Amino acid sequence: MMEFTASAPGKLVLLGEYVVLEGAPALVLAVNRRAEARIETREDDVCEVHAPDLGVSGARMAVDNSGTLRWLCDETSAAKLSLVEHVWQGLVREKLAPQAGQGFSLHLDTSGFFNADGAMRAKLGLGSSAALTVALASALATFAGHTDVLTDRTQWLRRLLHMHGGWQGGRGSGVDVAASVAGGLIRYQLAGRRREPTFTQLPWPMSHVHCLFVWSGQSVSTHDFLQRLAQWRASYAADYASHMNELGALSEAAFDVLYREDAKSFIGLTKEYALALQQFGEACGLEIYSPAQKKLAQMASEACVSYKPCGAGGDFGVVFADDVERLVTFERAIVSAGMHVVPLGLDSDGIISYMRQTRNLNPPENALNGFT
Repeated sequence: MMEFTASAPGKLVLLGEYVVLEGAPALVLAVNRRAEARIETREDDVCEVHAPDLGVSGARMAVDNSGTLRWLCDETSAAKLSLVEHVWQGLVREKLAPQAGQGFSLHLDTSGFFNADGAMRAKLGLGSSAALTVALASALATFAGHTDVLTDRTQWLRRLLHMHGGWQGGRGSGVDVAASVAGGLIRYQLAGRRREPTFTQLPWPMSHVHCLFVWSGQSVSTHDFLQRLAQWRASYAADYASHMNELGALSEAAFDVLYREDAKSFIGLTKEYALALQQFGEACGLEIYSPAQKKLAQMASEACVSYKPCGAGGDFGVVFADDVERLVTFERAIVSAGMHVVPLGLDSDGIISYMRQTRNLNPPENALNGFT
């Protein structure tokens, strides 16, 4: 009996959210919260899925001779597993899906993407669906005998974007998928007329730039934000373009000074970006700044540090400072004010995939920081 496991990290967008949809660069950090997909082979032909974070246990499925998936469980469980179905269908299109005849148990774990403090259990906005897409597709492709497709991360990213993008309705930029694939701190951009996803690795920590990650305590749906944004853009195209031009110029400028290791200028540009982002949110009616984040922004201004929301907004934010002592002092102030500081570190690995015999209880000798 064999076991196939793949995991991938979550992400935070530090700069370039929203405007990355229009081809501007985004600064993205892969964080040390991982989604895992584990496949155990079976001696019978039963195929089942266990996803405790979704409230699903033993949801059965059938795979026909063409590789197509069909649920044999109740409709409620099948609906909760819609991402699994989208990934499976994507693998079928790519001719990478497992074939009929081999039973397996699929175990999905996204527990690291939930807040575990106290009695409240809420989802953190760290890109869990993208991380699970990457982990699940990688585990299934390995199980199907196609481990080689994981070796070229850029090509694998492009295939994964179709799978996750279809589940999102085609509105996302793929920035979260890229962070899960690549790991580390990356510059991500949709380049050229064909909007090809590209990424380059950057050093972490950033030179003389210190970061603190704060969670507002609420969960936000990125899919809903992007859907509402698409509706506003259709009605106010000129206003949308104006805001995107401003945000894009600020993002490009911030990367220029980051490459020059000019911390003060970089932090100043993040402040300008934060203000432009707030104005954009007010114009299009999105709560990019939640009430808690507005309070944080005010406190940051008084403390001479920079604060901005991450990604779609409403949940996570990042504080930038060029003085670590100033950042520590600000952290004490926001903790005293009841804010949630979340200790997040860099995940430098991106996808990790391995396989082993289930009778072997020792760590797999062939596990790599990447692929087997």
